[in-house]
Amino acid sequence: MKEWIIIMAAANRAGILAAVTRAITELRGDLREASQTVVRGHFTMIFSAEFPGTLEQSIIRDHLQDACRPFGIELVLREQDAAAAAPAQYAPGTTHFRLRLGGRNEPGVLRRLSQIMARHSVDITGMHAERSEDGQSFEMIQRLALPAGVDPLLLQQEVEAAGQDFGVTADLRAAD
Repeated sequence: MKEWIIIMAAANRAGILAAVTRAITELRGDLREASQTVVRGHFTMIFSAEFPGTLEQSIIRDHLQDACRPFGIELVLREQDAAAAAPAQYAPGTTHFRLRLGGRNEPGVLRRLSQIMARHSVDITGMHAERSEDGQSFEMIQRLALPAGVDPLLLQQEVEAAGQDFGVTADLRAAD
């Protein structure tokens, strides 16, 4: 078996997942991991799937594209790099946290807050953000991997200070 990464994007419609998984099954593929997100009526899906090693990339790509065509899906197929396929290896002392943020929805807030994470070499391993119905505020949850030596309390205080102009509140807690 050979592992491939399948990335798809399109306007969200019912039946997409059924069509794509049917095409994978027809090729005797096996899903290893999947993630889907819908943002403002558009979805992205990313799969890790194994296919028989005898299948050429062009066969897999063409078959998946045929299944995706009725939905207008943009498809990318990449061979999985064996080194990248391994679970993330964090340095000893890395701790995992969940950061919940809220504040006024204004241009520049995410840039300012993400610069703090980059400065401290914090890995943002997941993120979900939404704007309120009236567009005035936002709520965001980030999953973080803090390297050894980064004090969570000081990081939270720095985030709050940097976000003060945007009315940002931050709640940083150890991940479950």
